[in-house]
Amino acid sequence: MDALPADIHSILPLSVLEAMRNLDSPTDEEAAEYVDELLKKRLGLSDTVAAQIGRYDLGVRRGRPVSAAEFEQILRLGGRRPDAALVFADAGRRAARRSLSGLGAFTRWGSRYLPRFLRRAIGFRAARRCLRDVFAVGLTREGAVTTAHVRHELAVRATPGGFACGFYAAGIAELLRQLLSFDGAVVHPWCRVRGDERCEWRTTDAPARVA
Repeated sequence: MDALPADIHSILPLSVLEAMRNLDSPTDEEAAEYVDELLKKRLGLSDTVAAQIGRYDLGVRRGRPVSAAEFEQILRLGGRRPDAALVFADAGRRAARRSLSGLGAFTRWGSRYLPRFLRRAIGFRAARRCLRDVFAVGLTREGAVTTAHVRHELAVRATPGGFACGFYAAGIAELLRQLLSFDGAVVHPWCRVRGDERCEWRTTDAPARVA
């Protein structure tokens, strides 16, 4: 087991709270039926969450990280919801898309428009950088299989049932789709929840459950 990272990129807690707000936002019918005070009882629409979103957004723009303990609390908050799996899936995709802003224009262009062998090389390096710098996730490639791993126990400490692993799975898959035109699935064969020494995800070309 690796030590917990001292600092966490602000993109991560920001994305979890934004996902909660998105899922708690009313449809047009709900907005017409309920008054504002009732809607604000939904946690994602509360003033507290709005203030935290503003703080984390500022932290992203100014390059200010948050502590691992603070992010653990945000993960734990999301994990208590009945729709925790949806929260973490949405949050992972949001974090992945935000992390792309840290890449240079040529890298983003090259991963889409250069010849295939160059696209794959550039895209893989870019995905590895985003996962390392934003998610604190390692990425390797063996032939056609791409593997991502997290050795620390932050996600499992926050959500003993493993819900927060879905956050990382969604972020990995989204970055691979954006940078490598990946259209397969990301599976989770090793998980600390099941007693393994690490959490690991692997790509597969066959349709499979994203976990």
